[in-house]
Amino acid sequence: MSASSKSGIGSLAGSVVLLLVSSLLALVVAEFIFRAYKQIGWQRAVKYHQHVLYLMLPDSPLEYALRPGVNRENEVVESGIKWSYQLNADGFRGDEFDVQSNKKRVLFVGDSYTFGWGVDQQEVLPYQLQQLLAGTPYAIDAEIYNLGVPGYNTLQEFHLLNQVIDRYSPELVMLGYVMNDAQPQANVHERPSVRYRYVRSWLLAFIKEQYNYYMHKGEAVLATGLNLPDKDFVASVVENQPKWVATRQALTDMAGLARSRGIPFILVVFPSFNMHLDRRYPFRPIHNEVNAWAAEAGVTSVDLLDYLQDIDREVYRVSGDGHPNGKAFESAAEVLAPVVYGALKTPSSGR
Repeated sequence: MSASSKSGIGSLAGSVVLLLVSSLLALVVAEFIFRAYKQIGWQRAVKYHQHVLYLMLPDSPLEYALRPGVNRENEVVESGIKWSYQLNADGFRGDEFDVQSNKKRVLFVGDSYTFGWGVDQQEVLPYQLQQLLAGTPYAIDAEIYNLGVPGYNTLQEFHLLNQVIDRYSPELVMLGYVMNDAQPQANVHERPSVRYRYVRSWLLAFIKEQYNYYMHKGEAVLATGLNLPDKDFVASVVENQPKWVATRQALTDMAGLARSRGIPFILVVFPSFNMHLDRRYPFRPIHNEVNAWAAEAGVTSVDLLDYLQDIDREVYRVSGDGHPNGKAFESAAEVLAPVVYGALKTPSSGR
């Protein structure tokens, strides 16, 4: 091979390398610009966000919280049922928290089920459970803090518990698990880092999403990997998708957080009251996976489906809404009371 041929091949190789490096650099720059663009757009949305109930937290993994001091009456549009809620100075439902009290404190963490969406204060599960424990045969002077925040998922609930566990110094922690708790929150503007949590390239995921939307009317022809709410809650769990992996880790972290302080941890698994609670019920695989995690982690779990199944769902849900009603919470309190009693009577180092 002549010197000129070698020189030509070397020049071509150099050009190819330069092209590849330039292309890679351009992609990196494009990725950086796209991420900055999405972040700026989200910050602008946060700045102008106004909601009577939700307060955006741009610098917190919680994403949002409830506005302290809100006192509001709501109406279920489809049924005309009226109900009200009142938030205390800490931004949680119910009376003010008295951390100086000698009562046994219980933290009940969860989402809208724990919060008691659609029912008055006297009907929510934490309140009914507290009243039941105060009577015969339990006679325990306990104060159950309702830390339910509508829309929260398990990851947010872990961060919430991590923030308040030392401030409230409880003797027991309870977590309400609902069938969509592996899904991202959908109550406020989504944080870009949450939407793109499971992908390496935000830009590539966005391009795939736009391709599906415009070329296939939104059908997921290309897998985007975006952290979006699923229509099929079961698949994300039984197929061990990233959402469930992260959720299971959050459950483990919550149990570990309580265990590190010598505090018992009880998992309460709620069925979906939008579904028939009989053989037609579609979410049993999720119940099985959550209960399997609890058994593996050595966590006490109470699956309310075992006690509420084969009952007409209309008896147990808010008419026109689908959340559990006061009767459902009454039944749940009766199931949970002996379990909570046993946990509170067992000495712990929580306080």
